[in-house]
Amino acid sequence: MVKVLNPLQGVYQLDLEPGGFTNLVSVYLVDTGRGFIMFEGGPAVTSNEMLSATRSLRANVTHVFLTHVHIDHYGGSGIIGLLNPGVEYYVHPRGSKALRNPDIVWVPAREAMGWLGELYGKPLEVSQGSIRETRDGDVITIGDVTVEVVHTPGHASHHQSFIIKPHDLLVVGDAAGIYVKELDYVIPTTMEPLRLDMYIESIKKLIARNPRYIAYTHHLIVPNATELLSRHLRQVEVWRGAIEEAVREGLSVDDAEKLLIERDDGLRGVYERLRSMRAHYHLFRMAIDGLYKYIKGGRTG
Repeated sequence: MVKVLNPLQGVYQLDLEPGGFTNLVSVYLVDTGRGFIMFEGGPAVTSNEMLSATRSLRANVTHVFLTHVHIDHYGGSGIIGLLNPGVEYYVHPRGSKALRNPDIVWVPAREAMGWLGELYGKPLEVSQGSIRETRDGDVITIGDVTVEVVHTPGHASHHQSFIIKPHDLLVVGDAAGIYVKELDYVIPTTMEPLRLDMYIESIKKLIARNPRYIAYTHHLIVPNATELLSRHLRQVEVWRGAIEEAVREGLSVDDAEKLLIERDDGLRGVYERLRSMRAHYHLFRMAIDGLYKYIKGGRTG
């Protein structure tokens, strides 16, 4: 089942509910007046439900913009191109090969994500002729909508974000965390492969753009975008300090988690509830593990 929400005029959020997990993965549809743009593609397991939802909206998707080619962000998008070969897919140059050869990301994703990766499923293939590689700063006009491409590496070397006008909406992908609405808490997206220095610089880059709204792939549209980004930037510094201390003291990842509960003020009050949210807690643990390995490997930037 897919929940269809309409948070802004001309913008639709599809809560895809992979495996029955709500408030976890969304894609966004934007009406351009000449068809619809899809932002993100969700995992392969929800591709048919996603397609049904677009049909229920009578949304003729003409363009797909992908923040990066991790399996929960693009895996199901290929179904749009299967039904409409004229659809164009916009992707970072470093990620374009995976669209036509999903095994590039599927094999390591299954190992890294465990049961959640198995649930998401192997991504669908996208034909070479449909792929458009982006450059940082590209501005693409489609009907009444413009999309600015902002390359935001860190979580992945091929990550990009999008600023949509006239909505003043930032589609952030995994450049600045996972927003858990029920907890008003952001889980840092510091999973492997991580470049923390780039992650931090990308957040600063997005803050400088001063968007009004932020659309999290995980998992909804929230106002006060710049405030949330600034809050997350401070949080990441707290996480870095705590994990550096854990590594320096020779603590385990489990002990590092306990240290984070002490240091992250936002986490302390919601931790027990977060532990009860199976998919979100799994991602939380992946984030701790990724940052721990990054710092233990001698990288502190």
